[in-house]
Amino acid sequence: RLATSADISGSPTMSSSTITAEGKTPDSTGSFVQSDAVVQGCRRNVSALPATPCQPSDPHSGSFTVEPGGRCSNPLSEASAGDVRARLSRAQELADNLLLSPIVQPEEAGLAQREAGDGPVYWQSFFIVWSFFCGYASLFGLQHFIKVRFGIKDDSSSASHDFGIATSVLYVFNLLFRFAHNVVFGCFSPRGRVYISVSFMMAAILTIAVRILLLESYHLGWVVLAYSMGGIAVGSFESNLLTCLTPLGHRTKHVAILGIPVGVTSVLVGIFFVMGPPFYVPVMAVYIVVAGINLAGMLLFMFCIPNIVVHPGVEVKGQLGVRKFASDLKAFRRWLPRLWHYPLAMTVDMFALSCFSPGVALFIYDNPTVDVWPRRLTMQTDTFFALYNTTNMLGGLLGRWLSYRLRPRHAMCYSCFTVLGIVLLLSRVPVLAPFSTFFIMLGDGLIYGTISRHVDTHVQKEFNLTAISCWLFVGDFGSVVGSNMISYVRDW
Repeated sequence: RLATSADISGSPTMSSSTITAEGKTPDSTGSFVQSDAVVQGCRRNVSALPATPCQPSDPHSGSFTVEPGGRCSNPLSEASAGDVRARLSRAQELADNLLLSPIVQPEEAGLAQREAGDGPVYWQSFFIVWSFFCGYASLFGLQHFIKVRFGIKDDSSSASHDFGIATSVLYVFNLLFRFAHNVVFGCFSPRGRVYISVSFMMAAILTIAVRILLLESYHLGWVVLAYSMGGIAVGSFESNLLTCLTPLGHRTKHVAILGIPVGVTSVLVGIFFVMGPPFYVPVMAVYIVVAGINLAGMLLFMFCIPNIVVHPGVEVKGQLGVRKFASDLKAFRRWLPRLWHYPLAMTVDMFALSCFSPGVALFIYDNPTVDVWPRRLTMQTDTFFALYNTTNMLGGLLGRWLSYRLRPRHAMCYSCFTVLGIVLLLSRVPVLAPFSTFFIMLGDGLIYGTISRHVDTHVQKEFNLTAISCWLFVGDFGSVVGSNMISYVRDW
């Protein structure tokens, strides 16, 4: 250890400021923090020592006196002076090396191997995300079947608009619980909140399957209840799951987010096959199967994903959860400046997803058949949307796969794909519709993965949960606006 005072104006003296060879000093909590100031002080003191080494005038304090001209009042012998000079040279070399050494927090040291990609990849995370987003897709992708059961037509009637508002609470509660999960579920750890969110998703799906479809209770309040619980589930799931996966490294998180487009497409494409010939599976059975898949995903998470804490302040109990969230908000200067402009790209992306992919497309192509190529190729509408949703999945997979392999750049750069997809869809050319959703989902995958990667590499781990919550919260403003714009864009 080197111990030296940073005061070089007078007689350099030994002090209790301690710096280790790793380039860190202990703080009041016993953890280590970066201490460039101490290292710089060490360099300055070494260079300020007199040319002729001195004997301490006070053996207890180690202080010595320098006469005018840099000479010692009590110089060492030549032999001892040579040894001291060698030690001082080594000290200055050490100080230089410390300034160039990377700073690694001790609580992160155990995660270094995983974050470097050397640790195991937990492929089960893919199926956990896949199962949950099967449930999410069943809420926004199968709402047309619920609307038919209520006897409401796809037109500009007040009943149609009221149904649209009832289902849009999915996005409203999703938005609110991006942050509210820190308060409402503050007494639970992030891992516990994952269990809660999956439970809410199963409750939402079963409310539709049992109360509306089986018991035929056609009151709009049941729709509001189911979609509210679905919004709470989605708003609480992503940020807490990503926080639980952060200690497992980039590769596990990369695998996990690939499950999002696959889960959505499994429902949006799969239902057209199982509900048509030769299976004719009723929509109620689809909801029940999706609820069972979510239960299986929760069990996978429980038994296959290890419980590793990112930072002592993240895994909390009781009111410490709320206190941790409040503490992170007060310390926003330590994480928000590195993040605030990235979620703006997510807002544009989520607006496009909720309004145009599929959104308005379901109303543009709502006839029994679609003239994909006039007078040359005509498809059944169900077949057309099976193709449409397949390209949707391919775009999302490609974007997420590329997001961790391309050179890091700002997420807003990828909004060009989103805008291109919207323009292609609004051109109302059927053959371009699959390409429109491909580009929208390509942009979505690139934006989502880029922001996730940026949070991991630029935001301190202790703020991981709050930073992810902030990112998703800002992005979901686009979802709320987009979902409420569908009927108006359709009329236009």
